[in-house]
Amino acid sequence: MNKDKSKEKKNIKANTGIKSRFNKKNELTMLLISLAFSFTLFFFAPLDVFIGNQKDFIVGFGRVFLPMLITASLSAAALFVIQNLLLLIHEIAYLIFSRFVFGLLLAGYVQMLFLNGKMTSFTGDAHHYTDNKVTTTLNMALFVTLTFLPVFLSLIAKCRPDSKIFNFSGGKLVPYMCTLFFLMQLAGTGTSMISADFGKYKKNYTSYLSYEPAMSLSKDENIIVFLVDRMDGDWMDEAVERYPELKEKFEGFTYYRNNISHNTQTFPSVPQMLTNYMYEGTEWADYVSKAWDGDTVPKNLKENGYNVNLLIDNLTTYSSVAQLKEQCDNIRQCSEDNVDFNYTGKGGIVPSLTRISLAKLSPYAVKSLCTVGMGANLSSDFVTYKNDMQDRMPMATDVDSDLKFNEYIRNHPLNADSENKVFTYTHLNGAHNRSWRLVSLFDETGTEPIERVETLRGDLEIVFYYMEQMKELGVYDNSTIIILGDHGRPPVEIEQEDDMYLSSPIMTSLLVKSANADSIPMQINSEAELTNDFFPASILDYAGIDHKKFGYSYNDVITQKLHPDRYLQTYDFKGYGRLEAKTLYKITGDARNFENWKAEDK
Repeated sequence: MNKDKSKEKKNIKANTGIKSRFNKKNELTMLLISLAFSFTLFFFAPLDVFIGNQKDFIVGFGRVFLPMLITASLSAAALFVIQNLLLLIHEIAYLIFSRFVFGLLLAGYVQMLFLNGKMTSFTGDAHHYTDNKVTTTLNMALFVTLTFLPVFLSLIAKCRPDSKIFNFSGGKLVPYMCTLFFLMQLAGTGTSMISADFGKYKKNYTSYLSYEPAMSLSKDENIIVFLVDRMDGDWMDEAVERYPELKEKFEGFTYYRNNISHNTQTFPSVPQMLTNYMYEGTEWADYVSKAWDGDTVPKNLKENGYNVNLLIDNLTTYSSVAQLKEQCDNIRQCSEDNVDFNYTGKGGIVPSLTRISLAKLSPYAVKSLCTVGMGANLSSDFVTYKNDMQDRMPMATDVDSDLKFNEYIRNHPLNADSENKVFTYTHLNGAHNRSWRLVSLFDETGTEPIERVETLRGDLEIVFYYMEQMKELGVYDNSTIIILGDHGRPPVEIEQEDDMYLSSPIMTSLLVKSANADSIPMQINSEAELTNDFFPASILDYAGIDHKKFGYSYNDVITQKLHPDRYLQTYDFKGYGRLEAKTLYKITGDARNFENWKAEDK
């Protein structure tokens, strides 16, 4: 009898203890932690990035808002359930977990709000946040301290419930701070949504640039341009030395070693080359809109009887196919039923934006791990097509788009059926990303690590195959072919006594084969002082069109032995689709002689 009463008392005590844990105070704390943490990670932080960088995403805001809201809500519900289960098991287990989650929220919020001055734009390069070891170490120490401090203080308060020091505000500090974090971010994101111009960045999924029309060349005359991204002059020099067969493959070409780009990024280099419109620090959408509305190279060619085929990158060169409609012949339309959106798959909307959010919330030492593999075209997999549209040029130029173009030209040979003269401009990934898949196009026995020069050599195999087809059709000799980089390797600038200096000259490769050039191995010219600024005028010059309104052409400088002043502009990324001019360098004479580079006064 006594044993039964004792057992009954223990059961009553146990039930009373469990019930006492599930009170309004604990439930409210669990709910607020779940909401604040989940919405910070999956909703507020990624939406702020999206709104501030709309031009970098190929989908509109509506395609991001709802899936991220659903993800945040599901995460909050899951966290709430997990905390309740842990509370059912043991109060200490719940306390440690919930305060750890709150600590992560606190540390991430502080990092995001006050310490992200080192964040960079995604370019496809490795992002180095750990250059200053002292700063990185202190940053990590602060993050870890803030993460575990709530756990430490809560456990002490649990052991010493009467302590006014550790039981500050009667245990209400955590829910108060979660509410504050949530409301502040809600107000900030809400304000950004209200003030954002979502109509500025038009997204058109049913119109696309097609490979198929670009396969038709003219028996009369063609101007073929291959823009090979980041084809740095030093890398090209190394490629020529390492792969001597290049001189034979570039039959009739001249390699101009003394060429520079005007800009240090793909944007605004490529649109400037095609439109002759200089970038002056405006937002990306404003710039490309005005650029394509102006007196562009394609418009001049169209007016003079050329077919114009543009196989170019959406994220850096134009914002809508509609901008190209009147000056481009390879635009095609697909059914809306063919277009689908990748929300949760590899490279999809939710996974990619979550990774960006993690990078924003994490300490310097971890940021690179969150963004590994991400580049300027990080949203290229957000849109998919249900049917296999082999002729569709992907919106983003990257390794995959190069391989797709390579596959297409091998399965759909060139022809010489065009009734009009042809201008074709194809943007290849080049040396922008190290890629074994591109290296394997010419060498299947290579080893890691992949070098830029190897990747460049592999990408050039696509160009060589294209030119071999031109020779088989008999249109190689009568065609002008230009192969050039939009910019060289990323510049490294050193500040000394308030002045900026490049660590070395940044050269950009340029190779030209004029129509009816001698069939001899590639020649090398290191004297002609050229720049990508001369590209627009040069295209009109090769087409036999008056080019004076666009300035000097390559031929003007070469034949007249001119010594024009040339300029290279470096930039800082300022968000909201905008670059801010950093340093303007004036080059007088040989650009490979670094003494000829001078930073202009601001």
